[in-house]
Amino acid sequence: MSESPDTTQTATHPALPDDRVLLNLLAELNGPLYRRYGKRLFDLAAAGAGTAAISPLLAALAGVVYATSGRPIFFRQERVGRHGRVFRIFKFRTMIPDAVKSGRGFYLEKNDPRITPAGKWMRSTSLDELPQLFNVLLGDMSLVGPRPNLVFIVEKYRSRYERILAERPGITALVAVSGRNRLTRSKMIALDDEYVADVTLLGDLKLLAHTLPAVLLRSGATDNVSEEFMEDVEPDPGWVEDEPPADPEPTS
Repeated sequence: MSESPDTTQTATHPALPDDRVLLNLLAELNGPLYRRYGKRLFDLAAAGAGTAAISPLLAALAGVVYATSGRPIFFRQERVGRHGRVFRIFKFRTMIPDAVKSGRGFYLEKNDPRITPAGKWMRSTSLDELPQLFNVLLGDMSLVGPRPNLVFIVEKYRSRYERILAERPGITALVAVSGRNRLTRSKMIALDDEYVADVTLLGDLKLLAHTLPAVLLRSGATDNVSEEFMEDVEPDPGWVEDEPPADPEPTS
């Protein structure tokens, strides 16, 4: 008697996605989808958690400012944000009240007497910039992005900032890890343009990881000397040579 064939059905499994499909999906999540949706979600989650975690430090720094130089605690200054919208950036005040109305105005001089002792320390450690986390939560800024530039600088060089203004300015930027104040304005614009041309999650994480060492080592930071007084010894191609170098230091 012949054996009847086994008619038991073999369980089927869905085909695994092609490697190329998976790689394309990862590329989308890292690039276009991150830029359109993920970046803002990442900003809200990270800035919210960060603000909560360092709230005791923020309170302590506010107390230092008040105890050493009174009010106001915060310095607010108009900067140009995404799509050219003007917003007010938050920082802890590091200079005497209404400092912009005395001395060199928007520009600093070496050992500028308008900077308070506590302010000098906060500037050297970049602790004065921590309140910019509030700007991130409000949607004015991102954790990583182009530099938040002064209004009159953008107005003067508007054509060079058009693409840069497509992104929210960041607390940190390529400029922050590439020389900071020692860079000329043309180089800063080139770095901001390089960033907005390729916004990715991995790129943002890498910049955030490199920011802390740059701040701690003060890489490229000048000793209270405005960029307006530095020489542009190697102008970028196409840049007008008699243009002054980078933006003035924020008077805060």
